[in-house]
Amino acid sequence: MPNATGLFLNVFLALIFSLSPLARAGEAFDAIRDSGTIRCGVHSDRPGLAVKNDQAEWQGFEIDLCRSWSAALFGNGDQVSFIEIEGEEGLSALTDGTIDVLALNEDALFGRRDVSFAGNAFVDSLALMVRRADAFSNALELDGRNVCFSGDEEAKGRIDAFASENRMNTTTSDAGSMPEAMDRLKEGDCDALLAGRLALASLRSSEPDGAERYEILPELLSKRLLGPVTLSNDRAWLNVVRWGVFAMIVAEEKQVSSNNLASIASSAKDPAVKRLLGFEGNFGEQLGLQPLWAYKIIETVGNYDELYERHFGAGLPTALERGPNALWIDGGLMRAPPFQ
Repeated sequence: MPNATGLFLNVFLALIFSLSPLARAGEAFDAIRDSGTIRCGVHSDRPGLAVKNDQAEWQGFEIDLCRSWSAALFGNGDQVSFIEIEGEEGLSALTDGTIDVLALNEDALFGRRDVSFAGNAFVDSLALMVRRADAFSNALELDGRNVCFSGDEEAKGRIDAFASENRMNTTTSDAGSMPEAMDRLKEGDCDALLAGRLALASLRSSEPDGAERYEILPELLSKRLLGPVTLSNDRAWLNVVRWGVFAMIVAEEKQVSSNNLASIASSAKDPAVKRLLGFEGNFGEQLGLQPLWAYKIIETVGNYDELYERHFGAGLPTALERGPNALWIDGGLMRAPPFQ
């Protein structure tokens, strides 16, 4: 049973969230708000990103991103319709009105005026996966070995450049498809498989005892920024999506999590934390949201660390070291503007 302080806080939060007026926003934002549902485009059957569990419930990094925007806009994470996207269909689904936001896409949108990258939510990179039984500890030990890839000429160029820079005699083989490349790695026809870290984690998770049998080496051979994408014609909705991601990053930096949220909310002295949680300033009003929009995000999906660990943490089949996805204060690339 909650104590008196906790009960008062819950009542206060519910009251302020329900009574504060929403500011007028853009046409697309208004349409989403009026419909009561965010149509969120997610990858189809990608472990760690977006999959259905045995109970046909969606789970994954992209799923929680979508739920965070629902929490910001509606006060809960449930008002989302997940639209499965195959391959390169995401941007088309966005421009033809099938979805309101594409949860995760590369930032390679140069020259496009119809869609906008809303900010970095995940850093992917080309990497190498090897058999643990071969006891490779780094990519330099692949000198004289064969590396498989799957038709990606950019990937081939990266490993060729890495080998040249390090005076290695590495050879490459195009396996045609990712499943075929994985089969060749399993059979010993190649010593390493080159692909994006997310793709490698997904492949490994589909193998029996995959995490015990295969290791992703630490070298990062490229940088691919991934984040949500919206149409460019509604800045209001773009800002909600962008600042939703920023809120989770700042929450981690300020050590605010779903576990300590209530206690911090009742005793916070840091002005930046008060602004983040909606107790000072007018960030919600500026975004067309309730004052407690970021509070609701953290309550619903947690801070960025919680989000990452839930889907890529140690011990999971899709485990990935945070690496470039660490906060900037920890040597990573994840950063957000301050709430001030």
